[in-house]
Amino acid sequence: MGSLISRVTGDDGRDTRHGGSQLVTTMVPLAMVASGCTEGCLTGARWLVRGLWRIPSLAVGALVVVSAASFGCGVAERGQTASLESSDLLSVELPDVSGMHPSVQEQLRSAYRSLEASESDREAALPARGEAFGRLGMLLLAGDYLDAAEPSLRNASQLAPDQFRWLYYLGYLAQQQGDLARAARVFEQAHRAQPNDFPVLIRLITAYLDLGQPEAAEPFLDRVRVLGPDRQVVRHLQGRVAASQQDYASAVEHFEAALRLNPRATIIHYPLAMAYRGLGDLEQASQHLNRSGGTADGGFTGAVMMDLADPLLAELVTVLRSPAVHRQLALEADANGDWLGAARQFEMAVEMEPEDTDLRVSLAMAYERSGQAVAALSELEVAVALDPQLAQAHYIMGTLYERAGRDQEALDRYRAATTHNPSSPEAQLLFANSLRRLGFVEASLAPYRQVLELDADTDEARFGEAMALVWLGRHRDARARLEEATRRHPGHPAFPTALARLLAASPDIQVRNGRRAFELIEVVVADYKTTAVAETMAMALAELGEFRGAAEWQQLAMDVARDAGQPALARQMSANLELYRRGEPCRTPWREDEPEHRPGLGVEPGLLNAEPPL
Repeated sequence: MGSLISRVTGDDGRDTRHGGSQLVTTMVPLAMVASGCTEGCLTGARWLVRGLWRIPSLAVGALVVVSAASFGCGVAERGQTASLESSDLLSVELPDVSGMHPSVQEQLRSAYRSLEASESDREAALPARGEAFGRLGMLLLAGDYLDAAEPSLRNASQLAPDQFRWLYYLGYLAQQQGDLARAARVFEQAHRAQPNDFPVLIRLITAYLDLGQPEAAEPFLDRVRVLGPDRQVVRHLQGRVAASQQDYASAVEHFEAALRLNPRATIIHYPLAMAYRGLGDLEQASQHLNRSGGTADGGFTGAVMMDLADPLLAELVTVLRSPAVHRQLALEADANGDWLGAARQFEMAVEMEPEDTDLRVSLAMAYERSGQAVAALSELEVAVALDPQLAQAHYIMGTLYERAGRDQEALDRYRAATTHNPSSPEAQLLFANSLRRLGFVEASLAPYRQVLELDADTDEARFGEAMALVWLGRHRDARARLEEATRRHPGHPAFPTALARLLAASPDIQVRNGRRAFELIEVVVADYKTTAVAETMAMALAELGEFRGAAEWQQLAMDVARDAGQPALARQMSANLELYRRGEPCRTPWREDEPEHRPGLGVEPGLLNAEPPL
């Protein structure tokens, strides 16, 4: 029997295996991530099987595939050779995996030991030997050891020719190596073995299109149109074929149809933009190019991002257990709205890396989104115990305490978040709001100003600062802020409404301007029918001496509040109604208990009470 496995390092210690990509896994909040993903059951699957498990600071050994006659018996690492004779099989090598995550190292070495045992057993059945080769090949392929995976998978296919999946993985391997002609040949073999396998057909069509051979793809495209006529990936491929034949009108039709089936599949926007450009419609081309992020990927990754269920690829994606794999699967689950699934994946990642605070924060966010606020808070407490300066954890804890109505604890967490990361506008904003709710209004002005220095377009900070100045009686400063905000945010009803109130009802005669107040609120009331707008109109009319009209608008606001099931609010409004009936204008732009003076996320009673596990 010939050679089985060896591990060899290069003379200079460099990693000379296939140069796959590396995935940088910087953690961000999950909702931000959801607003950037396209929809799909295996989103980003190619990233998962290319470079997820490396530790970049460690060198890994070189990989050399040699002939079966080149090795003797036994097993060796780093320059030594090992073989188990089999004259009909290719030699298989175990690359240096010392730079991998420990869990990945153990899985690869365990698969190697199983293969060694299988090949040592002269009585072992061919299918069992094929399974051992195939298992190692899958693990190597998933770990981005593409060249090392190939002989294992070829041996598996030779020993177990009835196992369709080894052919599939050989085709996928060729695709990952960029050998599209070989990928097409292998996928044709796989198609002959299972003519109705949808993922194989999609991969085969994609390979031919990437080779620039649409005519070779068309017979297989006809087949998938029968199997899945209304599938997004089919319409996408039809668009690619039409575009390759310069039939841009048909390409646009197919791409638009594909986009309608799943508008979040942003991978479609780029080829659609190119099709519109081919038609000479540069405006539409520009719009879709902007929505694509400027990325051109018409290949199978795009098909994966369009709800193509691929069980064999799903198995490959998850065959290696590592924190990076579980993290990516969690992000995928979150993008699909499966927050419990995301939490389970993050739990497994945290179990493997218990001191990774980014993973713990992500797990906490998954818990919160799946309705497990208590579990989220507990996970965040562990994270800040591991890293007391972890601003993101303090911030999220603050939001949980605020939503639970525990304002002092929320304030403490927001203060910690802004101390450790003063450049976070989100944390500074909630810190300022929290200070106002607790009565530290003067102190809230500094974080509001900090938010606006970080992001001048943050409308909530502009409004909050203006309302803080109103509370402090600094109506002239508040008027200046609201004038600026009204100019900066045209069409935003909150700013002209607040400015109109101040101009109509400020006790400072230097601030009041009844005519301007009426002109501002007259524009707003045409589009916004709210009690706040109606009350502001009443204030403006009263300042102009139109007390009868003011009373009618105030009565309207009270009636709306009552009809909405808020009789207490209606009673509070009655004080101004009495003023107008007596012929007196209002000199209190906002009551002290109005929501403008109590900014926040809203209280959810019982949020942090003990909860049963989901």
